[in-house]
This record gives sequence, C-alpha cells and structure tokens, in this order.
Amino acid sequence: MLRERAAQIGAGVAALLSLPAAFAGAVDPWADGVVAFSPGADGNPAYPDPATAIGSPERFTGEGTDYFGVVSVFNPPFGGDEIVSLGAGGSLTVRFNEPITNDPAHAYGVDLIIFSNGFFIDEAWPAGVVGGRFTTGTMRVRVSQNGVDFHDAGVFDPSLYPTQGYRDVGPYSATPGDDPTEFLRPLNPSLTFADYQGQSLGGVLSLYDGSGGGIPVDIAGAGLSSVNFVRVEAAGGVVQVDAFATVPEPSSLLAFGLFGWRALWRRG
Repeated sequence: MLRERAAQIGAGVAALLSLPAAFAGAVDPWADGVVAFSPGADGNPAYPDPATAIGSPERFTGEGTDYFGVVSVFNPPFGGDEIVSLGAGGSLTVRFNEPITNDPAHAYGVDLIIFSNGFFIDEAWPAGVVGGRFTTGTMRVRVSQNGVDFHDAGVFDPSLYPTQGYRDVGPYSATPGDDPTEFLRPLNPSLTFADYQGQSLGGVLSLYDGSGGGIPVDIAGAGLSSVNFVRVEAAGGVVQVDAFATVPEPSSLLAFGLFGWRALWRRG
C-alpha cells in the first residue's frame, strides 16, 4: 500500500511539475505585430513609436529620469518607449497570432484588455486618494477576423481603467513590489468613477480584485466569435496606448492538477 501510494504521489508530482512547461508553451497573450499606424492630428510627438504597443504593459516607468517609479493608478507610464500617441483621426492596428475568442465564460465576459495611460488624480498627494481622473480623449475599438473588415466593439474612456503594476507598494514607490498584479485578469466593466472617488489606494486595489487594470472589451458586440486584429482610434481628443492582451481561456488544467494532488493524499 505504501509503495502504491508513493507511486501515485510521484506521478502527481511529475504531473504538477510539468504544468509550468505546459503553461510556458501556452498562447502568447500579447499583440504580436503592428499592421498599420496613423498618428493623426495633434497627437503627442513624444510618443511616436507604434511598436511600443507590442508586448506586455509597463509595471515600472521613468527609468533614466528623475521621476522613475512603479506604474499605479496615480502614476501612469510616460516613457517614450512605453506608449504611443493617437490624435484626431489617428489609428493603430495590431495583429494577434492566436485568436481572441468571444467567450461568455471569461471573467465579466471580457475577451480583450487594452492598456493606456489614463490615471486618477491624487487629491492627497502623496498619500494616494482618488479625487478626479485625468482624461485627454476617448478610444474607439474595432476588431476583425481578416484584417480588412472591422466591426465596432465600443468607445471607452481610458481614464476609467488605469494600470496598476503591484499590490504591495505605495502609489509612487521608487522600487518594484514583490506582488505583481494580474494583467490578464479583467476589471469589472460595471465599475464607474463614482465607485473609485474618495478611495485610497487600498480601496482601489480592493475594487481591482487582483487585476492590473486596462480597458475591458467584450467583442460580443462586434458579432464575431473570434478575431485576430484590433484597431484603436482616437474617437475624441488624444489617447495613448501601452499594450493589448487577450484574456486566456478559463483553464481547468491547473485546478484539476491541484485537486488530483490533494486527492492522492486522501486515497486509501
């Protein structure tokens, strides 16, 4: 019996140890390439490079300046190699090698997250208390399966969805935290600015529920089951883009692995 139990536990350990490799080879959640870019009129000339929108969002900003620190809901990314600016009539189209799927099982039904540099105004600087929000414009999101025919997925104000890089440091910390937020965990789209107003950073973190922020987009409104192309446009004013992320499919693999590991100890 002991040998059988040891063999079962050994098999469970081997299965769990294989999980990181399986997830490491999983779908890349970030945009993979720039398809088209037009800066538009009156965009910020300090942010001209569309390639900055490829890859993951920023957790730390201002390296090489006197204002470096963590990215928080009060301290957005501002480096010229971190965001790209779109002015009136401007647009940025990116490609995902793996499809973004419309899946109601995603948290809040959100399929796509877009990170910008909107932020909350700190009315008690440097304590971090939400007193207002800094907005320069609104962003229209369109999606496509073939890169030619684009369908409207909505208009959003980036200042409602600031990025939060860590859960364990202050809003202007000069050193990174040890507990990063989850950039693939969507915010609740039903939250309004009234929910945030007057909140400390701790209160905001509670509302974020582990999320790293970003604009939550449900592609269901576009009438498509999956898309590989995303276009953002400056719908009004000027907007900046940091990154794009596809929400991963709900995974039962890890939960099953952990359940199985616990079950091995209970079997007699």
